[in-house]
Amino acid sequence: MLILMDCRPLQAGSDRERSRFIWSITADLAREEGVRWLLLLDHRYRAGSIPGLPRHATLLIERALPGRGGWRLWYDWQIPRLAQKYKVDLLILTGGTAAGQVRAPQLIWMPSRSNPKERDGRASDQPLYLPRLEESMRRAELVFCFSEKDRAWLGELGNSGIEKIIALGPSSTEDLLPLDFTEREKAKAEYANAKEFFFADVTGAGEEQVIALLRAFSLFKKRQQSGLQLVIAGGEITGLMERLKTYKYRQDLHWHRITAEATWRCRAAAYAALLLFEGESLGTSVLDAWKTGVPLVIHPNGRLQEIAGNAALLADDCEPATIGAALMSLYKDEALRSDLIKKGFLRLGELDAVSPVAQVKTAIARMQIIN
Repeated sequence: MLILMDCRPLQAGSDRERSRFIWSITADLAREEGVRWLLLLDHRYRAGSIPGLPRHATLLIERALPGRGGWRLWYDWQIPRLAQKYKVDLLILTGGTAAGQVRAPQLIWMPSRSNPKERDGRASDQPLYLPRLEESMRRAELVFCFSEKDRAWLGELGNSGIEKIIALGPSSTEDLLPLDFTEREKAKAEYANAKEFFFADVTGAGEEQVIALLRAFSLFKKRQQSGLQLVIAGGEITGLMERLKTYKYRQDLHWHRITAEATWRCRAAAYAALLLFEGESLGTSVLDAWKTGVPLVIHPNGRLQEIAGNAALLADDCEPATIGAALMSLYKDEALRSDLIKKGFLRLGELDAVSPVAQVKTAIARMQIIN
């Protein structure tokens, strides 16, 4: 069995959650006996630039042209040429777009948000995604997406059939545990002047959303007269940082640009975490927060709520009053906070019991792509 996997769409975002997710599953699948892998990358690839590449896989480096024309050439000529040259048995596409005429069956990984209405106005991962989506769905033998909402939406396109579309659940980071007292105190000293704090990851948020968060924190501080701090992680937003100099509670606000490892440690030390801005998240942050015993406030009607069920409080990311109410509820009602932590552990057990790798293997076997 010879598999050709198009890795070009993963290169630009090799540090993103979706890319890491696909690489981890690919590495696991590559351990299967009797399966050989050809990994197709473009000329920008440099050794060591993509962590987690499967061992024993053969790398194919092809020069790629930019823009819509370059992508069309990539899918309609370069990939089919290589598939024919190597006589591959399975073609895996990671950009949500099928290749041109090939004999091998095609397995497609969709973007983290397949439906453009769920993408907050962001551009597609590459220029051919939307114009060729229905055609891609018809050509695919198997499709992986990341939410049941996307699965239902994709199933309505081009009479492609929902039975070949699989919605994969998230996976938590291995070896995470709640911080002990000493580690929590160290983290509080490092990130929040040694005080209890709410944690908010603003990756993927716009200026209006962050302003709503700050107004919600102001409401909380005004009504509760509490010493709790607000720690924000994520890239700084142009135009907002200067305005923060006049923010009334700026002494209780801490904005850190920190690594992924430091982010989970900071979140694990929090009194509660606000995951209001989904961005491209697949939900790992939700599972990791539960794993470390931290209650959550999330945005309603999105992928994260689909994951969380009733194990989190809900607050609209653009409504300061609802965010502030959630903060006050957690602060005033310790029983509610404890209940959310317990529900999180239970929900984590349910989700971690369904391995994405096992889902992928089962789906491939059921579709009889790999004999």
